[in-house]
Amino acid sequence: MKYLVIILFSMLLSNTNTCNEKKNVADHQEKENQTDQEITFLIATLNGNEISNKKLYIMFDEKRSAATGNSGCNTFSSKYIVDKETISFNYPIATKMYCEENAKLEQEFFKTLIQTKIRIITKDSLFLKDEMKNILFSGVKKSKE
Repeated sequence: MKYLVIILFSMLLSNTNTCNEKKNVADHQEKENQTDQEITFLIATLNGNEISNKKLYIMFDEKRSAATGNSGCNTFSSKYIVDKETISFNYPIATKMYCEENAKLEQEFFKTLIQTKIRIITKDSLFLKDEMKNILFSGVKKSKE
């Protein structure tokens, strides 16, 4: 009987450690997932034109299914629906500043964003394509600071 109590007690203690270890692993994975839920890309090309010097960017917030960023002059936000590589953006909302030098670029940005149907994210690159698989946007993942 004494041995049975000792064995049961030691089994109980060993299970407690295992549960704590599992909880720690789960907490660590959750923290990693939270940081991966927001991904920012610096836009390099728009419809084949090099625009990296314009400092446009798009950030995908996977948790809220929302994209935010800078479209040339204004900041914008747009909800999206994603299914594997397919993506559909709602019409974006933006601040209302007028910048004459970037007005055409910004109009093209929004028009092109709505045409986007395919999103491909690799390790550090973004490609947004239309339904004919033409590259509309390409971008480079912004490094974490």
